[in-house]
Amino acid sequence: MTIRERMRRVYQNKVPDQIPIGIYKRYHRLGSVERMVRNMGLGIIDFHPVVSLLSPPWHMHEGYVSEVKNVNLDIKHVWENGKMMEYRIFETPVGTLSQCLSKDPTYGSDWVNQYYIKETEDYKTMQYIVENTVFRKNEGHLREIIEDLGDDGVLLGRVDRSPYQKLLIELAGPEQFLTDLLTNPKPVETLMEAIDEKFNEQFKMVLESEADLVWQPDNITSDMTPPNFFEKYCLPFYEKHGKQCRESGKCYIVHMDGRTRALKDLIARAPIDVIESLSFAEMAGDLSLFQAKSAWPNKVIIPNFPASLCEKSENEIESFMKKVFEEVGKETPFMIQISEDIPPGSWRHVLPIICRFAQNIKIK
Repeated sequence: MTIRERMRRVYQNKVPDQIPIGIYKRYHRLGSVERMVRNMGLGIIDFHPVVSLLSPPWHMHEGYVSEVKNVNLDIKHVWENGKMMEYRIFETPVGTLSQCLSKDPTYGSDWVNQYYIKETEDYKTMQYIVENTVFRKNEGHLREIIEDLGDDGVLLGRVDRSPYQKLLIELAGPEQFLTDLLTNPKPVETLMEAIDEKFNEQFKMVLESEADLVWQPDNITSDMTPPNFFEKYCLPFYEKHGKQCRESGKCYIVHMDGRTRALKDLIARAPIDVIESLSFAEMAGDLSLFQAKSAWPNKVIIPNFPASLCEKSENEIESFMKKVFEEVGKETPFMIQISEDIPPGSWRHVLPIICRFAQNIKIK
């Protein structure tokens, strides 16, 4: 099997001939070690929006940004205390919203310093932006990425975060969002309903597309999404769109990289095909792989290799890998991936060890 075939079999809940190791493309630095580990079987996991994303988007990359009718977007870069800050300003007929963020110097991640929603009136302005978003398809670019990847990896078709997670992570931030949801829920819920309605439009285009691996980067953790909120705001969303994916023959993948023990029974009810980036205890996860398998017997579980182990010795890393593979067994569709920030430079040490170990485990 090729690297791509092995990875796709796991997403399709089928057992490959060898357990694959995957890495998000943005964490994989070009060079001699990168070439070596790819020759050892390391697969690339790339992602790109199937349809341009709901405004305001998390990233201002090509294919991510949608037109917003009657709204002006201005982006300014300002040096503050020796650091480049990016200000995104949306001017609408009903108000102006702004966000301030900075770039992680190692992996280019966006870190929000000031969120768009800072007071109650901002929910109405944000609703105007959401309702006037104009989506466009990215089919041509998706085909190009898939052709460029060839047998070296897979492309995940990215969609927006669910309404709760989009507000929590991107638009309002935990403090503003959770406080408002508990003390003055009406404006928050009205905006979530508008996002949900607009997402239906986006998802209809996704279902009509050629993308068969649909990826939602929801970053679920029970610390920020407790069971009562998950059941009320997230579960109906997953039930609706997971069912649509299954009816369309698509694989529904949700990134859940936090503490999930309190949510495991609720997650079990959701028609999600793949739980991606599950955190081991070494990364503060609170659900063991055995517990996750027991709770979600019909779901594929793809955990993230813990960054905390990246600078450990080869013996310690191999001991961890051996324990994981023994726990998984040879008849379970399974893949380990690098899907969270890891210490700069440590990938040159850890990736050859992981790939060499996986190479020596034959399933069929």
